[in-house]
Amino acid sequence: MEHRQSSNTFHRATGFVFLFGQMFSIFPISGILCKTSHQLHFRWFSIRTIYYLVLTIFQIISFSLSIRRVVRTGKSFSAFASVFFYFVTLTGSFFIFRLARRWKSVIGRIEKIEKIFLYPPYRQVGWTMRWKVRLIAFILLFGAIIEHLFYFGAKFLNAKIQLERCNINIPMFEHYLRTERRHLYPTIPFTNIIATLFEWANISSTICWSYLDVLVTVFSVNMAYRFKQLSDRMKRVRFKTVPDTFWIEIRSHFTDLTNLLNYLDNELSNIIILSCGSNLYFICQQLFNSFSVTPEQLNAVYFWYSLIYIIIRALTMLFFAASINEAAKEPYQMLKSLPYTSWTCEIQRFSDQLISEVIGFSGKRFFYITRTLILALIGTIVTYELVLLDHVVEAPELIQKSCHITYIETIESNISTTSTT
Repeated sequence: MEHRQSSNTFHRATGFVFLFGQMFSIFPISGILCKTSHQLHFRWFSIRTIYYLVLTIFQIISFSLSIRRVVRTGKSFSAFASVFFYFVTLTGSFFIFRLARRWKSVIGRIEKIEKIFLYPPYRQVGWTMRWKVRLIAFILLFGAIIEHLFYFGAKFLNAKIQLERCNINIPMFEHYLRTERRHLYPTIPFTNIIATLFEWANISSTICWSYLDVLVTVFSVNMAYRFKQLSDRMKRVRFKTVPDTFWIEIRSHFTDLTNLLNYLDNELSNIIILSCGSNLYFICQQLFNSFSVTPEQLNAVYFWYSLIYIIIRALTMLFFAASINEAAKEPYQMLKSLPYTSWTCEIQRFSDQLISEVIGFSGKRFFYITRTLILALIGTIVTYELVLLDHVVEAPELIQKSCHITYIETIESNISTTSTT
């Protein structure tokens, strides 16, 4: 049991989570799978960092050209959604990259407090934190991959049907990209190599968007687990007479945890704000689009899966972040159950500390993630949905039933102009 506890660290728990992210240029740091954090290193001149910077350049180009398209063609909800998506993923990847640069000091700060809880009198509470982190991260990231596969399947099917219906002699991959990435290819010459690089950068952006929630979730699981360990130790002596030194130590360890939480909150606040804001926006956008879902089966499956996945991912992040606040309240509930004869000055100090501060992750102290906030966000989304019911939405444009293809008409027009000249 002691060996299992000693390996139940945040560094060991998150290694495979970040290894998967590095496939998509996320978290460019070496040593993440080592047993100790001493081998963690960030280097500017490394393959991981160069890979991140190259994909970031492609993402910046996509972001710039999507803004250009909105300015040229006029503002629309769907066009702005593309701009907002690139803004969120670019900003999120920058925040994660900045965290990676400081990762060794962040892990060092965590381990300094964490080692207190790895050995008796503290013990494992339920599943190990290590497996909780890995399981939750796996489910969220696997869901993101499935969502993107549905997206590819639906869009390729649309492209195939349109090519067959309109008798167009263009490679399906090129037709798919020219119709789905309309902000790119009027400006950038289309080649398979360039198109593949831009598409991989777009996939990396999508995974990075999911990583915003995954990061907050894994940190939340870790902190909630440590607070539960402290509550578990208190629970075991609830009906026993213990000396003041016990309460002094408990209060000291609780203070260490809250100080660590405040430090992590400062490191993660930008990611938390971006994650909560983007989730709220994209859920509302998908609800808006739900009134114009195309009837084709694969398109409908993709749309509803995407909506349900975003909601589940957002609620998972909020639930585990709110669990920190709930776990930090447990010691106070136990103190209230102590008999009056056991009450001492040290217990009183501990009780005053528990009720004098809000404990949990926040967005730059503008809001704290608690169960009350989750209810408020759900109420906002329900209100938005009720307002939408009063509006009539235009029928969806079915791309596979239309042969009006802008990029082909543009190419033909250019060829005709050239021939005339």
